[in-house]
Amino acid sequence: MAAGCLSRAALAESADVVSEIQTILQASDSFAAIEHIQRDGTPLEIAGRYQSFIPDLYWKAHDLPAIIAIGRAGIIYCLGQSLAVDISAESAEKLRSIAKGIAYNVGSFSWPGWEEPGIAPTVADLIVGMDCARLNLRLAIELKKPPVALSKAHWLVGAHALTSENFELAEREFRLARDVLPAIDEASKNLQWLNQGFLAVAQMCSNPADAAATARFEQIIAELRADNGDDAKVYLPQLMSARRLFVPGK
Repeated sequence: MAAGCLSRAALAESADVVSEIQTILQASDSFAAIEHIQRDGTPLEIAGRYQSFIPDLYWKAHDLPAIIAIGRAGIIYCLGQSLAVDISAESAEKLRSIAKGIAYNVGSFSWPGWEEPGIAPTVADLIVGMDCARLNLRLAIELKKPPVALSKAHWLVGAHALTSENFELAEREFRLARDVLPAIDEASKNLQWLNQGFLAVAQMCSNPADAAATARFEQIIAELRADNGDDAKVYLPQLMSARRLFVPGK
């Protein structure tokens, strides 16, 4: 049987759905894979397939071209179905929320700052990534997502702006990511390490001689090194990588 003609039962029973999708992509074209995903099921079921495939294409397969192709198709599907005349308001909101989640993942997975082995975004990938980051932010606002989600949405736009050397936009988005968080929330307080650190990185990129930004960055690094929490262990290498990758001479 040709790869592009696998039955829905075969796809559902497969121990590795990612391999099935990759087989179709390699043997045929991305549109065959998209048809396969959408062959049957309700809009929410199909949207859920798209949502579940993207992380596996990144973490298991390290296949950025597939992430871009399937991710964009999933976003378009969810947004289009959410506008159908016969869909309920509740289902439309769920579909748009799934589109937001896919957009966040595509935007994040196409950002080079993670230095994930096997992932090497092209210029075209970065353009798609920024577009998805902007969509994620727009939907976070539209759907009235919680402050942490909104902060992460601003951060992702800032991260892509940093990559494209649009330092003014990066600084603005990192400030917004910082400012939308409630000061009294402990999770928000921890996330501010990341926001403040990336804001300092953007400022150092814009002006490598900015002593105040450099001092703030070093203070944040010192605080992270002194903290034994899980967040600190995640944020410290992220910020160190960001300075090394983006700040001239670092």
